[in-house]
Amino acid sequence: MSSLERYSTNRVRRLIGSLNSIRFKDDTAEVEYFGQQVVILGRDAFTLIRDELTRVTGGATKVILGIAGHTVGKEEGRALLAKAKAPGVRLPQSLPVFLRLAVEETNMGYGKAKIEDFSTESGTVNISLSNGFEVDPYRHTLKPTCAFTLGYLEGIFSQLVGRDFEGKEVECKSKGDAGCKFRLAIRSESNAGTSPK
Repeated sequence: MSSLERYSTNRVRRLIGSLNSIRFKDDTAEVEYFGQQVVILGRDAFTLIRDELTRVTGGATKVILGIAGHTVGKEEGRALLAKAKAPGVRLPQSLPVFLRLAVEETNMGYGKAKIEDFSTESGTVNISLSNGFEVDPYRHTLKPTCAFTLGYLEGIFSQLVGRDFEGKEVECKSKGDAGCKFRLAIRSESNAGTSPK
């Protein structure tokens, strides 16, 4: 019996869902999500942080947010892999199904992700995102605004696939596009020594 037969889509979905529990620890005034302490912030708080970073650092804002997203994506990928390996999910045999479910079913509040295309041969991924938390619904921009989300996607794919991914936001709702779309690819050997962003 293969790993995919043994672990059906619904079973892997339940496994990933088990990571998505939020725990309120009233005795210590902490919130835990994905086994990590978190702080719950409204989207407007993130927008204020991004705007202030832009005011203070200018162009470095996207780099800072991208690195933060990349780090969070890698941490989440590690947690998913550890949870998957415990019951014996075999990677890489079940990798395409596992990746799709990990990205599409994980709800961290970043938006609803959908893998449009994933090629294990070429190492490319196209992802659409609806209701992205970085989209500013009140003003249109000339450039994409989802730097944290792009970094997060690069990080989680890098961790789950075991190869460094880099990407680009090719459409952004903040620019007036219908939605946000990201294109990721395995980092070329010539870029292998560069930072995640």
